[in-house]
Amino acid sequence: MAVILAGGMSRRLGGVPKAGLLLEGQTLLARTVDGAMAAIGQGFTQPTTAGGGVRAGARIAVVGPVDKTRDWIRGARSHGQVMFVQEDPPYSGPAAGIAAGLAALAAQALPALDADTDAGPVLVLACDMPRASEIAALLVDALADCEVGSGIMAVDNGRKQPLAGIYPLAALNAAVDAARQAGKLQDASVFSLLASVFIKECVVPVGLSTDIDTWQDARAQGIDAWPAEAEGQ
Repeated sequence: MAVILAGGMSRRLGGVPKAGLLLEGQTLLARTVDGAMAAIGQGFTQPTTAGGGVRAGARIAVVGPVDKTRDWIRGARSHGQVMFVQEDPPYSGPAAGIAAGLAALAAQALPALDADTDAGPVLVLACDMPRASEIAALLVDALADCEVGSGIMAVDNGRKQPLAGIYPLAALNAAVDAARQAGKLQDASVFSLLASVFIKECVVPVGLSTDIDTWQDARAQGIDAWPAEAEGQ
């Protein structure tokens, strides 16, 4: 299963949502959903016994403004496997978004969330990385060499990318609960949320995890921004 974050304010894009930007005929959100579903299709697992494994459920929670994310996902090949949720309060940061996504998945009573499979992994991705599918595939491969209870995070040119990782569900849920009880979930950094989670690094090719923060970034990635006039140039 996966949580995809699509609820940022996009201030450096003048408020134009990153999730709705177009690349090769697909929105960034649709591309990320397809990448996440492909990773889930690879069956990323971690062994729980000498001869067994734990498989994540083939479901995705997209976190962001629900009315808009439903539209932005229309071009995804696997949108039927997606549920939509907004963090509360809206735009309260990526840590709160992860918490909302996990809660939405848990509310579906997915097999991957029952007591016997709570050690399974969850893929976490931001929606503003045009090459998210390639990153997810590398993370799945790297996870195969990790011990039970550990996660894997992408590292690009020495820069850690916490919103490109696969994390152990039990540890991530525990971290979310601890942050909520301490009143430190809203507007918290993902690094602070993950501080108690054992994570290994997955070095990816330089530039693979480049995200879209500015119009210069968008142009460099070949994005046809929507709406076109929003750039003001």
